[in-house]
Amino acid sequence: VDHRQEHAADRQLRVESRADELDGTDQLGQPLERAANLFLVRHGTLITAPASDNILEGIVRSNVLRIAADEKIPVEIRRIDRTELYLCEEAFFCGTGVQVSPITSIDHRPLGNGEVGPIARRIARIYFDAVRGKNAKYRDWLTPIYRK
Repeated sequence: VDHRQEHAADRQLRVESRADELDGTDQLGQPLERAANLFLVRHGTLITAPASDNILEGIVRSNVLRIAADEKIPVEIRRIDRTELYLCEEAFFCGTGVQVSPITSIDHRPLGNGEVGPIARRIARIYFDAVRGKNAKYRDWLTPIYRK
C-alpha cells in the first residue's frame, strides 16, 4: 500500500463540502439538486431521490448505486424531505464535477459527529480507486488510451 496515496485520499475526504449544490426546495419541501446528486445515510441505508423528482440521472450516480449494491449497502430510492438533511448521519454529493464529495455539515449544523461517515468514506474510496484504474471490478468504467 502506498501510504502517501492513502494520506492524500484521507485529506481529500476531510475537506468539508458545503451544501451549495442544493438549490433550495421545491413546492413540496424536497431539496432541489443542481449539478450534483444528493445521497443521505440514515440508519445504515443509503437514500437518494428518484428520477421522477427531476434530478440528473448521471453516470456517477449510477456508479455509486452499483458500488452500494456490490458492497451490500441497503438503498432506498425515494423523495427526500428537507428535514432529513438535519437528521441524517451522513451525506454526500456525487457528479462529474464533484465526483464523490462527503458533506460534514449543513447550515452550520454537523451531520452525525461532524466527520466523514463510514459509508461515504467507503463509497468514495472504492469510486476513486475505480476511476484511477486500481479496481479491476470496475474496469468497464474506463476507456483505455494508448500511447503511439
